[in-house]
Amino acid sequence: MLGLTTQAIFLRVEVRLITSEMCNGKFKFCLDWRQSKKTKIKTRDTLISSIPAAFYDVCELNVPRAYAAGLELLCVTFDFRMNLDGPAFAVLSDEERASAARFLRHEDAIRFATTRVVLRHALAKRSDLAAGGLQLQRDEVGRPRLASTKDHMRIPLDFNVSHSGQHALIALATGRRVGVDIEARRSDLNWEMLSTAVLAPHDEAQVAALPAHLRIEAFYDVWTAKEALLKALGIGIGSGMTWFSVLGGKDGEPLVRVSSEQTRGGCLLTAFDAAWCVVPAGYAACVAWSRDDIVNL
Repeated sequence: MLGLTTQAIFLRVEVRLITSEMCNGKFKFCLDWRQSKKTKIKTRDTLISSIPAAFYDVCELNVPRAYAAGLELLCVTFDFRMNLDGPAFAVLSDEERASAARFLRHEDAIRFATTRVVLRHALAKRSDLAAGGLQLQRDEVGRPRLASTKDHMRIPLDFNVSHSGQHALIALATGRRVGVDIEARRSDLNWEMLSTAVLAPHDEAQVAALPAHLRIEAFYDVWTAKEALLKALGIGIGSGMTWFSVLGGKDGEPLVRVSSEQTRGGCLLTAFDAAWCVVPAGYAACVAWSRDDIVNL
């Protein structure tokens, strides 16, 4: 990371393909922030082509099944030394600035604001609109979406975000519903106390069959998969998490089994796929998406 100086520093971004220990040796595109002259940037179409200089990193995760479905998945690493009045946050709307200012903890404000900045630039890249001019609104269930304007009809572009600890995930897709969740793994978490609210009977049996030291890892996998699926479906965790299971899929992938179709969205949930993501050590993450194209997002 670069350090601040007392004078304004204009930074330009260079993009390089690297192998990172942070992503367990998986190839990823990373933004390497360096001070340099104005540089032409050539990237593949799905990568953010330009983000204002800032003290955070963005990389595109390699999740083959999600990539094949047309999803783009970005991992953001925060730097909590940033100030909210810095130029990196210039694209935020007045409402977003007000929301960031309401957080009591500086770290929470940085998480929210940085995630929104990266989201805006990712949406701008996919929609060919200006990042600062994008209008975000909430649908009837409170789910954020890209609003239509007088010049542009609403694009069937769906997105979802999640942040925990020092990282955020952003998922984007055209013509599909997406959901994502990332959680910092806490070794001191009393997961057994929470399991009755998270694990379906099938999940519980799968976890119980594991060696004791692996059960908390499986619990986090279930948690993130269910959050991602429910967020993609658009109903949230208010409907509960024990009416469907996700463990026991082929090759260790999530597999949705609905145990109670009376629950809201039960039948629809089986039309979604999910994949666990390779993320920085100490975190668990999952992305979910609708299997068929959805025109009316």
